[in-house]
Amino acid sequence: MDHLSPVNESNLLRMRDELCLRGDDSPNWLRVWGGLLILWAIFAALGTWFNYQFLVVRGYPISWFHALRMNAVEYGIWGFLLTPAILFLCARLPLNRRNWFQLVPAHLSAIAGATCADVLIKTVLHKVFALPYSPSVPFTQRFHQYILHETEPDIQIYMIVAIIAYVVAYYVDLRSQERRAAELQTDLARAELQVLKMQLQPHFLFNTLHSVAALVNTDPRAAQKMICSLGDLLRMSLASADLPEVTLRREIEFLELYFDIQKVRFQDRLVTEIRVADEVLDARVPYLLLQPLAENAIKHGVARRLGCGKVEICAYKESETICIFVVNDNGISHMPEHDGLGIGLENIRSRLRMLYGLEGQLTTKELSSGSFQVEVRIPFQQGERTELNRPSVSAA
Repeated sequence: MDHLSPVNESNLLRMRDELCLRGDDSPNWLRVWGGLLILWAIFAALGTWFNYQFLVVRGYPISWFHALRMNAVEYGIWGFLLTPAILFLCARLPLNRRNWFQLVPAHLSAIAGATCADVLIKTVLHKVFALPYSPSVPFTQRFHQYILHETEPDIQIYMIVAIIAYVVAYYVDLRSQERRAAELQTDLARAELQVLKMQLQPHFLFNTLHSVAALVNTDPRAAQKMICSLGDLLRMSLASADLPEVTLRREIEFLELYFDIQKVRFQDRLVTEIRVADEVLDARVPYLLLQPLAENAIKHGVARRLGCGKVEICAYKESETICIFVVNDNGISHMPEHDGLGIGLENIRSRLRMLYGLEGQLTTKELSSGSFQVEVRIPFQQGERTELNRPSVSAA
């Protein structure tokens, strides 16, 4: 397959840069905060039950309201004040090597600040946490007690929240990279398909114009008829130029116009037969699939014989596969080595591999009767195809 043109390559590079610069790849921090609020609410409910039961067992019972108030305030400090502050800092300082020297000091300072804020609030609201039997102590002593009691769990809670934030950010970034890679792969596949179709269209057009030129002097009326048919064919071609796939019915219509042109050229020497099962008429097939196959059959069959030659097109469904056969009856016994598969067949094989992976196959075979057969097998699919999904397959 030919390489992409410089224009297509530059377009893909520009699309890649635009995708990489998008600002919609950051986590939804409000949603993360909402999830952590639910977590804190669960912890508050569990803490209420455990504190109540623990104090009852120790012989210092308290009311359910007191136990609920203690835990609601304690986890509310983390849920509504400290957690959003930690998430804000994690959003401003993403985890990467470039800001490592800012990251560590910033989080150490934030840990100290979060601990001091938690201790100060609990000291001021001591009556909320105080048990009925707790002695009254001065503010500074109470602050010192909370510092000794809360510092270690506060550091642990801070680190857990920060780790959750960075794990979410890493997951979102990973998904964004996968999405960008998939978008770039799709754009690349679409550009490659466009290049392949651009190869086919001038190839077909030049061959047809060559046939017209050959008839201008010998049979002007036939040349005029061929030009009119070529116009109809080009209009139909342009109508589907941007589609990777069309229905088999449309491909048959296109093929019949092509055969009309070729019958003007070969007169009675060309006999065609199209046999297509009704169940596959609305199935999706690659755009410009049948015409190159028929052109190849005419080129290596009818065009190389002095007498009459037949081109037969057959399509039917086998399990979940569409089988398409193109046979040039009474053609040459084999395809010359210097011709290889030709532009048309190699082009189709490349497009089948891009559209269907290993499920798209093109094979050639010489039949016992001396005819030459090209067989195409693709997955049976119906309906419009609006997106190009390039399958991930190993090299075929």
